Amino acid sequence: MSPKIAIIIGLLIRLGLIAYAEIQDKYFNLKYTDIDYSVYSDGAQYVVDGGSPYDRHTYRYSPILAYILIPNVWISSFGKILFSFVDMLACIFMQKMVKSTFLMNLWIFNPLTIQVSTRGSSDTIIVLLIYAMLYLLKKEKYTWAAIIYGFMVHLRIYPIIYAIPLYFFIDSHQPNRIYMGIFSKNKVKFAFISGGLFIILLILFHFIYEDFLFQTYLYHFTRKDNRHNFSPYFYQIYLSFQSITRIQATLTFLPQFLIVILAGLKYYRDLPFAMLIQTLGFVVFNKVQTAQYFVWWIALIPLALQNTKMNNKEILMLSIIWLILEIQWNFGSYYLEIQGQDVFTMIFIQCIIFFLSNTYLMIKIIENRKPTEFYKIKMD
Repeated sequence: MSPKIAIIIGLLIRLGLIAYAEIQDKYFNLKYTDIDYSVYSDGAQYVVDGGSPYDRHTYRYSPILAYILIPNVWISSFGKILFSFVDMLACIFMQKMVKSTFLMNLWIFNPLTIQVSTRGSSDTIIVLLIYAMLYLLKKEKYTWAAIIYGFMVHLRIYPIIYAIPLYFFIDSHQPNRIYMGIFSKNKVKFAFISGGLFIILLILFHFIYEDFLFQTYLYHFTRKDNRHNFSPYFYQIYLSFQSITRIQATLTFLPQFLIVILAGLKYYRDLPFAMLIQTLGFVVFNKVQTAQYFVWWIALIPLALQNTKMNNKEILMLSIIWLILEIQWNFGSYYLEIQGQDVFTMIFIQCIIFFLSNTYLMIKIIENRKPTEFYKIKMD
């Protein structure tokens, strides 16, 4: 199957599920549409009414997302359709850099990634921006890559973890010392433009909406989730929801910090691989994990694993095992959140198993890496 045919089929599957979602949401207690999608739509409604998207309780996103989804006020499925098209547009950029049809299909036909976009998650926008940025970096279009990166971090703060490998990657292929310097022209330009755009947008929306800074960024540093949370810290948060000390908070942050810094410094020449390990470490050791978080690192698999020692069969088996573990966790979540049963201990055990499997996956990926440089990868 050619990549173009796969993308078309992938889009049709997504559009079909969006249509099906209307039926499930109407006739079943367990809704197909993600609760976050309702939050986006309500935020857009407040904007249309002349208010702030932050008037909607739990709106924790950039106002730009509410602006983009204003058509949701009249066409309820607009955002889902948009996210699905964005998902496939990301695949077009992916196709230019990923030569393995198998790895591309691993994203296009992945049940989790299909579900995330069709349930109404906006994370496909970030996936598109990541692949567009990587494509432009390969083309050495640093100004446009920097603009995309600054905008990306504005929309979702987590891509800020890529700052270190991005900075050191730029000009890393140049033999001239002028380019290799830590303050080379292109490095400084990228940092200035991306950082400048982020700061400009931050100041602008801070003056327009007084709740913007806390709700969009600062809230995530204090967030505690004792319900739909895949993290191994889930049970600790549940038992001590109001009494987590600063020492505990620091200790939970330390593994993430170390993995992000060390992976960025060690693998920056193989930029997609560095970003994959950073994101995996960031998500696996985060005190809060939701299904959307997995999309952050799964999106990088096709590009980062092009030079792995693992064959397609091994990658497929690892993917299936991971997906089974993710699904079995959701059964426990269903009994807790929908049925109201006391299954906290069972979910905690599932969280530990899931954490260990993700850690093993990260180690397996690192062990099977074939050293390469992103600049040397050929693309269309």
